[in-house]
Amino acid sequence: MGSLTQVNYLIFLLILSSFYFGIISVNDTITSTRFIRDPEAIISSNGDFKLGFFSPEKSTNRYVAIWYLSETYIIWIANRDQPLNDSSGVFQIHKDGNLVVMNPQNRIIWSTNVSIIATNTSAQLDDSGNLILRDVSDGKILWDSFTHPADAAVPSMKI
Repeated sequence: MGSLTQVNYLIFLLILSSFYFGIISVNDTITSTRFIRDPEAIISSNGDFKLGFFSPEKSTNRYVAIWYLSETYIIWIANRDQPLNDSSGVFQIHKDGNLVVMNPQNRIIWSTNVSIIATNTSAQLDDSGNLILRDVSDGKILWDSFTHPADAAVPSMKI
């Protein structure tokens, strides 16, 4: 093979592998440096569940929720008692290690409210639709959405 052909072949493989890994890598985790701004979302690795901001029909209020397949199948809502008035909210790991919904004035309007010793935490939306807050150092579950259910249930949820 000539050197130009080899270079073209390598470029082709690089582009193909970038495309391939870009499609299969689904971001299902929130960390201290990876958070969600409205209208962003994270998706479970199997693609069945999504966590992000939504507005109910005929409303401009914004909520952080988990839904199954489409926004019409909401299974959990974080800030159900304190909706955001616009689309400038953020869902993130707070400096104290808790998951929080922040308003545009950087005020916490919802929190997992766990007394956490470790501040290095992450939250993952798993393939069953459960949002799990973990201590990164030991993997210990600190909080999960299935323990704090809404009005809906999914088959893998333990009640």
